[in-house]
Amino acid sequence: MNLPAKSSGISKLTRAGLLLIGLCLVAGLALTVAYLYSAQSNISGKRTIKSIGDSVAITFDEVDIPHIKAKSQADAYFALGYLHATERSWQMEMNRRLASGRLSEILGNDTVKIDRFIRTLGIKRAAERQFDRYPVAAKRLLQAYADGVNAGNAQLGWALPIEYFLTGSKPGHWSPTDSVAWMLMMAYDLGGSWQKELQRLELSQYLTTQEIWEVVPTFEPGEPVSNMDFSKLYRDLKVFRPSAGPTEGKPQNLPSTELSQWEQMGGKDGIGSNNWALSGKLSATGKPLLANDPHLGLSAPAIWYFAHLEAPGLNIIGGTLPGIPAIILGRTDKFAWSFTNTGPDVQDLYIEQIDPKNPGMYRGPDGPLPFKVHQEIIDIKGSPPFTFLVKETRHGPVISDSYAKARRTIDTDRFALALRWTALDIENQSIAGLLDMNRATDLEQFKQGLHKNYAPMQNVVMADSEGNIAYQAAGVAPKRILHQGLYGVAPAPGWERQYDWNGYVPFEQLPASNNPEQGWIATANQRIIAANDPNPLTGDWELPTRYDRIVDLIKSKNIHSVDDMKTMQGDTLSLAATPLLELFKSSQSSHPLSAKAMEIGRGFDGDMKLDSAGALIFNAWADQLTRILFSRLSYLFSDNYGSRNYRMPLIIQVQNPNSPWCDDPKTEQVESCQDSSNKALDKALEYLSKEYGNDPKSWAWGKAHIAISEHRPFSKVPLLGSVFNIRTPFPGDSFSINVGRLELAQSKNPYQTLQAPSLRTVYDLSDLEKSLFIYQTGQSGWVQSKLYRNMNSLWANNEYLPLRMKSENVNRQLELSNK
Repeated sequence: MNLPAKSSGISKLTRAGLLLIGLCLVAGLALTVAYLYSAQSNISGKRTIKSIGDSVAITFDEVDIPHIKAKSQADAYFALGYLHATERSWQMEMNRRLASGRLSEILGNDTVKIDRFIRTLGIKRAAERQFDRYPVAAKRLLQAYADGVNAGNAQLGWALPIEYFLTGSKPGHWSPTDSVAWMLMMAYDLGGSWQKELQRLELSQYLTTQEIWEVVPTFEPGEPVSNMDFSKLYRDLKVFRPSAGPTEGKPQNLPSTELSQWEQMGGKDGIGSNNWALSGKLSATGKPLLANDPHLGLSAPAIWYFAHLEAPGLNIIGGTLPGIPAIILGRTDKFAWSFTNTGPDVQDLYIEQIDPKNPGMYRGPDGPLPFKVHQEIIDIKGSPPFTFLVKETRHGPVISDSYAKARRTIDTDRFALALRWTALDIENQSIAGLLDMNRATDLEQFKQGLHKNYAPMQNVVMADSEGNIAYQAAGVAPKRILHQGLYGVAPAPGWERQYDWNGYVPFEQLPASNNPEQGWIATANQRIIAANDPNPLTGDWELPTRYDRIVDLIKSKNIHSVDDMKTMQGDTLSLAATPLLELFKSSQSSHPLSAKAMEIGRGFDGDMKLDSAGALIFNAWADQLTRILFSRLSYLFSDNYGSRNYRMPLIIQVQNPNSPWCDDPKTEQVESCQDSSNKALDKALEYLSKEYGNDPKSWAWGKAHIAISEHRPFSKVPLLGSVFNIRTPFPGDSFSINVGRLELAQSKNPYQTLQAPSLRTVYDLSDLEKSLFIYQTGQSGWVQSKLYRNMNSLWANNEYLPLRMKSENVNRQLELSNK
């Protein structure tokens, strides 16, 4: 019998296999332990760096804010760069590659479209030209910061953040122009008026100008800033592609925050912020209170990193953006400041007519002009390089060759779309302005620094310990005259000089206010008109729902405390829901859950609380009603629904019970808005019962409205996404003070949010050491660190951490020395 021998052979083979598996597990465990031990995710002790000027002492307080004490400003910014690299190395690498159009070198074909568009805009090329003209002092500080970044990356050793191993890459060299380029990317993220222009151009293929105003209205319905019939203009010029249609699909394995960098970045409704200041006469302390919460994309790690810089002529604490050497938002020991996006129209599209006899020429005001052309080569991981030509006209880069929505719309054999954008101007020195602001010793000096802010334009609300509150819009915007020309609302014929920009609004004519009699200042991306200039900075202001609610809350009490500021920042009443409540509550459905659901729904008051079932039912109904009214626009609606919320046109249309937009064109009968509302409720209840079960009492807004801080680029990768992303239920909606912007058609879960308060700060000018802050992740960018996500639950629950210059506790210490 040979069976025992055979069995013995199998047994030996099994033992050998198990031994091999065991050795692999031991080796893997040993490597993991060695990596975790070697990774400098909690850096402390002394580091010798030859490129630093003098020694710098850094203490990390109880909330992990580093307090940098240096003997020169250059060394302070060097240390900030060092910390950005050691704490946020991968984030900075992604920022650098994004701004220079080099993602595909490590991420492959999925990011080629992003790289091509960024290179077409010429972000890095513009940054290099701008940096050449920076003042020498600012250049030196930018260089010191870059030296710090490179020193920090070099000292990470082999145990880099795990993202480098997963992509097979290493930290690249950081240059001063990378900082300037990242500032331009922030300006792009906070711009986006050209996207609305393009949407109106697309709609002109099928709708009259009047119908377009009904779908994409300007701020004052029925009072557009331009009286031109642009839809007829485009049809007469025959600018459209003969067979227009939807663009190709997006890569599914990239995070929404990454895709937004090129296709939606800057092109979203609701990008903005809140800030307000109360004077001493409205404050319990007799000194001003200042609050700020910028609404930016949620990412993991967060866009912010907090730090305190102290050096001769410099003592400042607040939020930095890794990649930029400055405190962007924060305070000194005497004053504090805050930003919201002004939202001026600083981007215009121009239709350039290509010379039919010579496609290298285009039509100018006085005859044919040559395109400026240069070649770009994108290296692609795992594929051959991609070579393409970038063209420019007298207005700016031609985007219709690289941007799919533009290419699908116009006849690219006869026309091109070029972008004019203030931020690309060679005169842009916004980082030099930030450096000046950081050095300011009082509000007047700080305001002088604001003169240098070029792009993005910001609503700056300030307060000081002497009792002053002030407001200044800071940045550049083209001069426009109400009801003349197109006012930037739609693409203009590039060969007609009347549509060219004619200089920028002088700083003295920008909106401003100092110690107003009412005792308060507030901005929330609402329309702001200067006292000495009746021409608005744009025709496309945000809905004023957040601003109106802030004003209501300020006026609701005579005296406010710091706790009141916190309560206001956490407020979730949606003033874009309240105008729809009557129609919602009158809706009837044949769905079996209708009676139970609407018993809850009829008690809903528009407050988007976490545990509110009414909020979930209402939002599902409003979503379905919006789709019913505007889905007849086909891909022109579905491609934009999410980046555009369509709430203003929805509110306007249902005010007319028999609005033609409420009629279903696919049926013979004529539907009223009540009919469409009933149908929307049917669809909403069908969706909610499928997703959340058959007991409406168990439904809750927080089960659907999940705030996701997405990692770049692993957000959508199975398993990795669950490790790197940070998720939490979140209150509010796209229009509440505590904003949580809905993704709608851009996501499988239409009610999740990827954009919310990226930061909250409250400053008490009676004692600035009592200032508070919070943001949604943690200070660390190392996913294995407890400081990667430690602030998330505090942020979601509207709780805060202290923002002190004089820390009571020291968690760890770091010394950077050249010896």
